[in-house]
Amino acid sequence: MMIRFALSSYDIKHLRTFLAVVEHGGISAAAYRADASISSISRDLSALEARLGLRLCRRGRSGFALTAHGDEVYRAATQLLANIHSFELTVQSTRQSLAGTFTLAVIDNVVTNPSAGVIAALAEMHLRFPGMLINVSVHTVSVIDILVRDNKVDFAITSQPEGLEQLQYEPAFIEEHRLYISRYSPYYEQTLSIITGGSIGPDSVVPYISRDFRTDEFQAFERKYPLQVAAKGSTLESVVASVLAGVGCALLPSHFVKQVGEGSLVEIETPDTPVQIQFHFVYRRDNANRRAVRALLDRFS
Repeated sequence: MMIRFALSSYDIKHLRTFLAVVEHGGISAAAYRADASISSISRDLSALEARLGLRLCRRGRSGFALTAHGDEVYRAATQLLANIHSFELTVQSTRQSLAGTFTLAVIDNVVTNPSAGVIAALAEMHLRFPGMLINVSVHTVSVIDILVRDNKVDFAITSQPEGLEQLQYEPAFIEEHRLYISRYSPYYEQTLSIITGGSIGPDSVVPYISRDFRTDEFQAFERKYPLQVAAKGSTLESVVASVLAGVGCALLPSHFVKQVGEGSLVEIETPDTPVQIQFHFVYRRDNANRRAVRALLDRFS
């Protein structure tokens, strides 16, 4: 009856030594690269041969060479250690997904957008991974992709994907923007007359608050009307503050207006609104199999 062969931790150690000897072309070179003594490398190799009951290589004055058995063991050991490495990476990824910190980066007011579903997704993530610290950070749209690329955040939601090679982009949700003005603005009647009344002349001017957040959709809308920039804002809060102060009109997300300006802000209906902005999920391609990333994508889908 043939005795079953089972690997031990010592066997793995000796196999690693054997691969090093083969890949460096001899015991001396392997010892040099491993910063080990020639005798210790030789002992590991001899121990492996005794354990397997096979002569793996010829070594001596004529140089180093694999035997036929040694060649077979080398190929099998290469595959085995590659599988072990793959297993280690999987375990590491799983441990990172189940514990530690997971950071979600968004632009301002995405979290409160009911179309985004961020709150529900975070609640489910907490239930699935109770040991994981989930951070949500808010950034300007211009830096979101860079933060993901540089591994400073794990997952992001952006409306202006930069198309970086290392990143994966997937459609998330559509945010609806409409044109609003304060009913108390000194430009209220003038703006409505020009935008909705069609009284656009050579001297027609509509005070407008623009955003640092620039999209092709915004720019296409702005080209169709005589909008004159009266103020700029880097966040929705700064833009809506200027609108509420009566400085001019602005494109604002409908969900945001319901939260902060309903009653004070009036929608200016146009043939070109609502403006639909496509948002995207962003994550590193090499993080695609992280359990936390997959779980978040599954929850959003």
